[in-house]
Amino acid sequence: MAQTTETNIPFDVPARVRLTGLEVFALLLVAATFAAKLFVALNVGLDGDEAYYAMWSAFLAPGYLDHPPAVAVMTALGRALAGDTLLGVRLLPLLAGLVVLAALYRTGRLLVPGRTAAALAVAWYCLTLQGSLSFIATPDAPSTLFWTLSLWAAAEAVTRSRPNWWLAVGLFAGAGLASKYTNLWFGLGLVLFLFGTGDGRSQLRLWQLWAGGLFALAVFSPVLWWNYQHEWQSFLFQGARVVDFDTTLGRPVVEFIVGQAAAMGPALLVCALLGIAGFFLGQGRREGARLALPVLAALPVLLYFLFHALHSRVEVNWTQPLAPSLALIGAAFVCLLPRRVARAWTIGLATSLQVVFGLALIGFAYVQAVYHPLNLGIADRTRLLRGWDSLAAEVRQLADETGARAIWTDGSYRLTGELFFYGRAAGDLRPVRDIAPHPRYDYVPPAERYPALSPALLVEEVASPEAAAALPTRPEFATTRLIKVVERDDGAGSEYYAVLAVVGPTGVFPRAD
Repeated sequence: MAQTTETNIPFDVPARVRLTGLEVFALLLVAATFAAKLFVALNVGLDGDEAYYAMWSAFLAPGYLDHPPAVAVMTALGRALAGDTLLGVRLLPLLAGLVVLAALYRTGRLLVPGRTAAALAVAWYCLTLQGSLSFIATPDAPSTLFWTLSLWAAAEAVTRSRPNWWLAVGLFAGAGLASKYTNLWFGLGLVLFLFGTGDGRSQLRLWQLWAGGLFALAVFSPVLWWNYQHEWQSFLFQGARVVDFDTTLGRPVVEFIVGQAAAMGPALLVCALLGIAGFFLGQGRREGARLALPVLAALPVLLYFLFHALHSRVEVNWTQPLAPSLALIGAAFVCLLPRRVARAWTIGLATSLQVVFGLALIGFAYVQAVYHPLNLGIADRTRLLRGWDSLAAEVRQLADETGARAIWTDGSYRLTGELFFYGRAAGDLRPVRDIAPHPRYDYVPPAERYPALSPALLVEEVASPEAAAALPTRPEFATTRLIKVVERDDGAGSEYYAVLAVVGPTGVFPRAD
């Protein structure tokens, strides 16, 4: 007789199965949405934040003012593989999105009986705005990746009685903290699960669980050390958002709810919220599912965002790491409905709504980003992606004509990043630096922070071409001369930048400490 391996999985997992219709549908969606994301990633310019992080990747450090370093590491790896190109910057986020989907499916198989919920969660997540924009190279990409991997590894440890998976949880959770400080909430949710549930308390006797916590701390320790050396400036910078206050009391809550409904899809959001409520009413436990892990891992940060929305705006992307978990909770809710007929109708209706809404919103966003057929003014977020390549090319041409050995900006990290990236993409190794002495540039080595190269160009945003003529001389340089006003056409309007030829650093020229 063949020997079987005993596990405590509350349902059977056949060794060989054919794909269900819903799994085929999910796979087709994964392939189609990945192809669409790849097309858009290769055909729209970098957002200013992406370009700024690309500049980080040229000066890798254990920490940065704005965020931990994972996005810089991902971008550096992508640039090493695909060069200073759009694909190079976005390669790792694109691949990370596929890993998120695989981990989401596996987590669903572990936590919810049957295969429907896992496939449904993947399909629904593909049709969210968060999933469709996961190729953008921001800290949300590694944050989402490691949140989802942490949840998956914890599910492996709990449902399959394999304690060594807690070591993987520690590594993934530490990498999540090194991605975005939001991932600290996953750790708090995990603690809630461990002490608040029977399954969790049974894990407390395992040494691997505690070793995993030490692993998380070890992975995150370079960021802690960097903050200690820099007077905790990154923690303070991000922590300042906690005490932001919007005088229009209540409006941020409405914006938060509407924004999340748009980003996730109303059907998914409603199902996810009902799934959380259903868990506390006992639905998941009665049906043999183990939803305590994703629900309790997500609950602390959801409650915090709701509290934050009482006094200040919650940006839509802040919940991006949660989107896969919420897709799983929502899918589990409809798949665990008690009556089979009601369950089938609910799955069909919710999926149809998610498909219609998701394809409409994502399709519109993609078309507007690539082709921008509509002039939506400042409401068009995609305008921030356009026109930087031609602006940077014009600035480089002026630099060549004037013999400039460096290019300076004044107080705009987005402009600095765009000029830096498109310069590197064109093979131009001239240093691009912001002359403003801001701590966000502490990652640049002191010897390279303020290169005293002359002649140089200084690029400064102005309200209009006429305003450029009234710019004062710069005390950092012996001579300042306006040579041209260049324009960035974003498809919805124009921005103007004065290009100044500067010569001879003076005594007030900034120096790095």
